[in-house]
Amino acid sequence: MKKYLLIPITVAISIFFYPTTSISNGIGSPGGKTNSAMDGQNCTGCHSGTINSGIGTATITTTIPASGYSIDSTYTITLTGVKAGCSKFGFELTAESGNNKTGNLMITDNTTKLVNSNNAVTHKSSGTSGSSTKSWSMDWTAAANSNGNTTFYAALMFTNANGNNNGDNVFTTSLSVNEEIVSAINDLSEKNDFTFNTVTKTIETQKTVDVYDISGKLVLTINSNSINISHLKPGIYILKSAEKTQKIILN
Repeated sequence: MKKYLLIPITVAISIFFYPTTSISNGIGSPGGKTNSAMDGQNCTGCHSGTINSGIGTATITTTIPASGYSIDSTYTITLTGVKAGCSKFGFELTAESGNNKTGNLMITDNTTKLVNSNNAVTHKSSGTSGSSTKSWSMDWTAAANSNGNTTFYAALMFTNANGNNNGDNVFTTSLSVNEEIVSAINDLSEKNDFTFNTVTKTIETQKTVDVYDISGKLVLTINSNSINISHLKPGIYILKSAEKTQKIILN
């Protein structure tokens, strides 16, 4: 009888002394934690510490030229965190213009994923390790709601990898960029010889445009002035002419 009593006692003791489960979100932010104007929250909602305290830096860089971004064009956005001795990182990044989440964020590797109704990007468990510095990159396509200007917001975690939320540092950063001002007569110039309307899913072109799927397979060649491609399966496509390459998303 004593032997059978030992089993529940052992289980009870194990549960009592088992370490407290962490809510440190090693698999990514739950969303809405970028400290942006619309989100209004950051990682301190789950992690201890004072925002932007301690030693460390968080910066956002882009491939958007100084002249500004063009609607329907795709650019690379990079978030970088630096903190001496840190080996585990996390983040969430979003883009906003006025009261709107703006443009289309796209995943470019297996260390990140979309969250917050696809309006933000965060880390996956495969994208948390680093050695005093960590960078994540993603693509962003300026859309019709990106008119005027866009601000990228990000919250970045420097964690001590102790299995809980104590002792972590939260840093926030933002970067504002403007839309390129282009005269109407140059909209379909050599530099911008085709455009893609994200609302109507229509390509307007003066030259031949090849449409490739994400695997690199040619699925369509366009020679006409205007063609609707909404009949293609939802997914990521590459539009390519002799002068321009653009990544798009069909929903």
